[in-house]
Amino acid sequence: MAIALLQTTAAAGFSRVGLSRISPSVPHSPPWLIVRGGADSVPVVHPPTTLKSSFIGAVDTFYKTMPLASAFLTCGVKAGLADLVAQRRAAAKEVVTDDDTDALILGEIEHTPLEYRRNLAFILYGGLYQGMAQEIIFNDVFPIIFGDGTDFQTVLTKVLADALCVTPFLCLPVAYVVKSVIFNYSLKEAFNRYRDDVVNNGLLVKYWSLWGPVQFLTFGVIPQHFRIVWIAFVSFFWLIIFSSITAKGQKERALADDSCHLEDGVSCRIDG
Repeated sequence: MAIALLQTTAAAGFSRVGLSRISPSVPHSPPWLIVRGGADSVPVVHPPTTLKSSFIGAVDTFYKTMPLASAFLTCGVKAGLADLVAQRRAAAKEVVTDDDTDALILGEIEHTPLEYRRNLAFILYGGLYQGMAQEIIFNDVFPIIFGDGTDFQTVLTKVLADALCVTPFLCLPVAYVVKSVIFNYSLKEAFNRYRDDVVNNGLLVKYWSLWGPVQFLTFGVIPQHFRIVWIAFVSFFWLIIFSSITAKGQKERALADDSCHLEDGVSCRIDG
């Protein structure tokens, strides 16, 4: 009987050892990693997610996989909002030109309703050029011509190409062409207005003063798929300035049209 008792005890001990080897203990997991569903549930590891991280991930994916659509949406909305700000400022302030310092306080004395056609022009300009066209120019064409490097020489070459070629011959003229289509005046008048703002209102100088340093960051620091977002952020403030400059030039031309006449009654406004 004693021998039988020893055999039973040994068998029970062996079975416990065997079970412990066959079925290892489940490690303790924090509650957000465990799928609950009963006693037989197996813990499944899920990375902890938050609304913030999922939103940022969705935005990042959107800008990586749909560059043209994201560029048009971002820059179009931005341009429209910037023009609304500029129009509100112009409606609340008087245009004052200080000849000694060349400082401008932009706006108009009287409150005026919003110019929706002007706002549409800025939305189209922002979405089509500042968004889609610059996405192609900066992220597709420039890397082919100048390379993908972020060294000083490559970045400087891209900045100079943008400032001396793209800006005066494409970037700014496109804005005046779009506006001429919306307001139904000729291309000749559009380019005359552009020339007038460059010569008399310092348009290019103001552009280079802001965008020179900004483009060094664009080509040297900002990730490629976020370059248009970065440009959109900065150009929000630029478009307020640009909208004010074009509005000032338009008002000056209107005053010249009303007050300057030749003896035969033909207007002498500078833009024809």
